[in-house]
Amino acid sequence: MTQALTVRVQLALLAKADSRATQLGLNRGKYLRDLIEHDVAAAAGKTPRTFASKDFIGSVPLGQGPYTNGRARAAVRSWLLGKREKKR
Repeated sequence: MTQALTVRVQLALLAKADSRATQLGLNRGKYLRDLIEHDVAAAAGKTPRTFASKDFIGSVPLGQGPYTNGRARAAVRSWLLGKREKKR
């Protein structure tokens, strides 16, 4: 079950958060949830699962839409097959 969380922030900070979320291909809510999960996990000494293909962001054009792990892997796989290299 989820609950709503209301937070008041300065407009400048909200604009920066929205910009960063857009860079990551996320909406504002997902970006903030990820930040909270990461901080809570770090405090507990655990690291949360992250987007496994972050290193590929920007290296392969995906067209429109968010960069997700599956889309990045598919784009890289297609690129590798285009070069006639083995799947990895």
